[in-house]
Amino acid sequence: MKKLTHYNRLVLAVCLSSIVTFSNIYWLHPLLPTLQQEFKISLLAANLAMSAPLLGMGLGLLIFASVSDSIGRRSILVKGMIAGLCVSLLLPLVENYTLFLSLRFIQGALLSACPAIAIPLLGEELRKSWLPAAVGFYIASNSIGGISSRLIGGTFVELLGSWQATGLLIAVITSVLFLVVYLIVPKQRHFTAQKFKIMPSLNMFIKHLQRPQLVIIYMVIGLAFGCFVNLFSYLMTVLEGAPYQLPSGIRSLIFITFLGGTTSASLAGKFSKKHGQLAGVATGVFIMLAANILLSNQHLSMMIIGMIMMAFGFFFCHAQASTLVGRTVKKGRGSAQALYSLFYYTGASLGVFFVAPFYENWGWQGVIASTSIALIVCLGLLAIYQVKFTLHHKHVTPSI
Repeated sequence: MKKLTHYNRLVLAVCLSSIVTFSNIYWLHPLLPTLQQEFKISLLAANLAMSAPLLGMGLGLLIFASVSDSIGRRSILVKGMIAGLCVSLLLPLVENYTLFLSLRFIQGALLSACPAIAIPLLGEELRKSWLPAAVGFYIASNSIGGISSRLIGGTFVELLGSWQATGLLIAVITSVLFLVVYLIVPKQRHFTAQKFKIMPSLNMFIKHLQRPQLVIIYMVIGLAFGCFVNLFSYLMTVLEGAPYQLPSGIRSLIFITFLGGTTSASLAGKFSKKHGQLAGVATGVFIMLAANILLSNQHLSMMIIGMIMMAFGFFFCHAQASTLVGRTVKKGRGSAQALYSLFYYTGASLGVFFVAPFYENWGWQGVIASTSIALIVCLGLLAIYQVKFTLHHKHVTPSI
């Protein structure tokens, strides 16, 4: 019974931390057209409001993951998130866009404490049989934080009259949620500290990057997340213009389609037990590619169905891929997961520069074309993984 209580407290704390983290990152997503008008900037510059914190998260993860191997995951989680929430409270006061982007970058770096330690923490503290389900709940909480904050951002900017008031509301709500995390997160029982040394830490990153099977998964998740985030970013601009001309509050409702991702992430554990994680990653990418076909039809109802499928496919892929990395690596799990997240967030951050010229030349159809190209590349990489590392080493579990 005690183990069950420990399990519940740990999983709940990690999931709430995820909601707090991604709420503070994504609440601006439906407000990119608002920022463009408020700061009098280009569409690409407005998109940097999302790219900056995602890049910050990717880089922050490398530091937090390395340090957490030495001083513990729980301490990193608590301290990093407190600092990140302080930045969230400052953002509504900023009037200069360059400073705004700088703070968004710092905010992302600090809040990366949660994704840096979440899966390694669960992997250390929980039984192997519990891990797939727990990771599924964690990934699902990512989508819940993304959905709720985007809905609040898009709706309350009209009710409160400004993005600044909306940002303050998000900061206050998530601070209260974090207080719950602080009170319930249990002490670690199975953590073994590793003395922190810079060179061994760098060598561990290098060892992971020297394993082609890990690099392939890293590249796939970076491309997949870049497609997912930037589709939604450009969709906000498309829905603002003709023939839709939807107000911010209505546009934000499109993020309810993320519930498809909440559902798929929860199902990922059951799928992997029967078919394996690699098949799950490929299935998720196939679903995303099929969703693009629906999204190319610009009728609003078809686009909504397409975005539900896109969310379902991406979060299914993400849950499978992150678990695959955790099960493949025996040493330096924190650094392995950090590299996974580095590729994940960097893909989303830099993806805007890949998609932008397609949008500028061909509009929404250009966005669909660019993401389809990236997803086809993902399938090619997974085929290489299957041939080189699964068929030839069917009964061997990779390890470092």
